[in-house]
Amino acid sequence: MLENKLAANKSSQDKVGFEMLSESQVKDIHEASLEILQTTGVNIHLKETRDMLEDAGCDVDGERVYFPPGLVEWAIDSAPSRVNLYDRNGKNPLTLGGHNTTFGLGPTLLNMRDPETGERRPFRKQDTVNAARLVDALDNIDWVSGLGTIDDVPHEHSDRHEFEAMVKNTTKPIVAWSYTNEGLKDIIEMGSAVAGSEEEFLRKPFVVSYSEPISPLTHDKDASEKLLMTADYGIPTIHTPIPQAGASAPVTLSGQLAQGNAESLSGLVISQVRREGLPFFIGGVISIMDMQTAILAYGAPEKELATAAYMDMAHHYELPTFGTAGCTDSKLVDQQSGIEATLSSLFSSLSGANLVHDVGYMESGSTGSLSQIAMVDEIVGMIKKFTDGVEVNDYTLALDVIDEVGHEGDHLTHDHTLDNFKEVSWRPTLMDRNVPDTWMDEGSKTMEERLENKVNEILEEHEPESLSDDVEEKIDQVIERL
Repeated sequence: MLENKLAANKSSQDKVGFEMLSESQVKDIHEASLEILQTTGVNIHLKETRDMLEDAGCDVDGERVYFPPGLVEWAIDSAPSRVNLYDRNGKNPLTLGGHNTTFGLGPTLLNMRDPETGERRPFRKQDTVNAARLVDALDNIDWVSGLGTIDDVPHEHSDRHEFEAMVKNTTKPIVAWSYTNEGLKDIIEMGSAVAGSEEEFLRKPFVVSYSEPISPLTHDKDASEKLLMTADYGIPTIHTPIPQAGASAPVTLSGQLAQGNAESLSGLVISQVRREGLPFFIGGVISIMDMQTAILAYGAPEKELATAAYMDMAHHYELPTFGTAGCTDSKLVDQQSGIEATLSSLFSSLSGANLVHDVGYMESGSTGSLSQIAMVDEIVGMIKKFTDGVEVNDYTLALDVIDEVGHEGDHLTHDHTLDNFKEVSWRPTLMDRNVPDTWMDEGSKTMEERLENKVNEILEEHEPESLSDDVEEKIDQVIERL
């Protein structure tokens, strides 16, 4: 009997997670999105996009485009279910799709908590440099984005400065924001210099292009142009809405999901009509407007509920996903920021979001913090250990070890423990497990102090892998001609 039980349990789970929506709920939201696209339509400000969609079978009335359900279904089937995103050296690909979860930063914050003084001030180029260097040294933050909108360079050029700061200070993959096609072209030129050629840059992409439609149900001219250009080049693309419940989307969750999904699917159709098979991520920042403060709530449980539900939609479509976590409405790295960052990161992992952005965001998406990034790195490390699940086989069951140790021995000195404890045990870098006397001898440091020490140590000591002089010169030429 024991032998049969063991044979039945020799396995490990493919994933640890959950589903928020039932199959019938997924079907209802999908059909509602199709009805929105066909009956309500989407405003598209770029004539080139409207003409292209009309040729593909859409009805067009002025700037309003109506999408036939068959075209939407075709686009869903056309986009790949998995995308490989490489590092700067064309190695160590992140496989994005299914329930594989990775974490990274976000773009466009206007302010920064100064790492030295703690003051809240406008975002600077050095902040992007620092964030990239910090992430380069952290084990559990998988990719970078610019974190903020750089204030100490001309605004119209800040997207290029942002990319330069990132690509020079980390080998990890990059999600790049650009304002216009001219900015996107310059980013492609710098990325191609790093990869060795434009062909190699596109063959093993280490950059994902980020843009947004405008809720409700609008694609503006600049975002539409970038969407077409990423398709023309073949760059993996995020084109993600921010439908704010009660403000730019219905206050009810299912209505918000139906509209946000329609906005994502309309971008998907545009991308696939332009270039069938273009890697395309759906998802976004799906939260509520707090009716007392009018903020987009980053720590609200409704955000986690909506994001998890939207991941169910994306998994139904078998498309890679863009999620949101590691962020907070708090103004400081404190108990509130830890609670909100932990819950959002855990639910994003359990719901199977692929590219999870906005790590380090504070103040409801207005201010960045390096300490928050470092804290989320620790949180994600714990979560990754949890979502690894339990491996069950003859070796891990260790029946021979149990029998050998028997009733009076100990496992502490057994070879099985010595051979495996480093691999099976998660080791903290910030969480304190010392006995009280040791903690006091080491300065009785708070979490805030430990975070500050870790960030400062990385910024002072970590040296990212440098680019060759030739590549740096090519990147500098792009910046100098702005």
